[in-house]
Amino acid sequence: MKKEPLFVAISNQKGGVGKSAITIMLAGYFHYLKGLNVAVVDCDFPQFSLIRMKERDMRTVENSEYFRQLLVNQWNRIHKKAYAIVGAQAENAREATDQLRKDGEYDLILVDLPGTVNSAGVIRTIINMDYVITPIIADRIVMHSSLSFSTTVLEYVREHPDIPLKDILFFWNKKDARASTEVFDAYNSIMKDLGLTLLDAVIPDTNRYDKELSTQSKNYFRCTLFPPPAKLMKGSGLSELAEELIVKLKLDGHGEK
Repeated sequence: MKKEPLFVAISNQKGGVGKSAITIMLAGYFHYLKGLNVAVVDCDFPQFSLIRMKERDMRTVENSEYFRQLLVNQWNRIHKKAYAIVGAQAENAREATDQLRKDGEYDLILVDLPGTVNSAGVIRTIINMDYVITPIIADRIVMHSSLSFSTTVLEYVREHPDIPLKDILFFWNKKDARASTEVFDAYNSIMKDLGLTLLDAVIPDTNRYDKELSTQSKNYFRCTLFPPPAKLMKGSGLSELAEELIVKLKLDGHGEK
């Protein structure tokens, strides 16, 4: 019997909070390190930035003996191809996930939604996911928009128990270690009062998330073909976020043993 994948959107109503980077990082962690079969739906129409990133990564590997060997070593170790990335307009993302489910065997399908999600079509996509993961930053406009939108969606879900969406999971992204803890404590308290789910994992403000594959350097972090190097994983918050999500999303029983 064909297994049912979990549909998870990465979403925030504002741009610049790191949705696409987090989508790529989580996809790589789950697919290459945890044995899950992952696919990604890129809704950055018409640029399709994640699809373009995969194309750049493939060209870099083709032009680098070091990365070609790294790819061979990875294949010998896990026997898995790169995860699929397909493009779709945000309002058609659920149809794209259904097509992926029909065409392949996946444990997890991640949907990278655009910053503007106010249209009825995009809201329909969100409520038809199993979960939504929302990166947040300590910015008043971002937080007001995120909390207002999410509480409205969750209230609608509570009134319609047949809707697939189970929860919206928030986490702090790009957190500046120098920022006042009072600001975060205040927002944490507000989110608790609203009954919103805030993950324990925190992603610090670090430029390692901007490091892509390059023929000029062996250093990289954000990549569609490889997981982040272990030496750079420490202190990035990524493994803590991914492992917490494995529990929250009940992915423990999925993947290769």
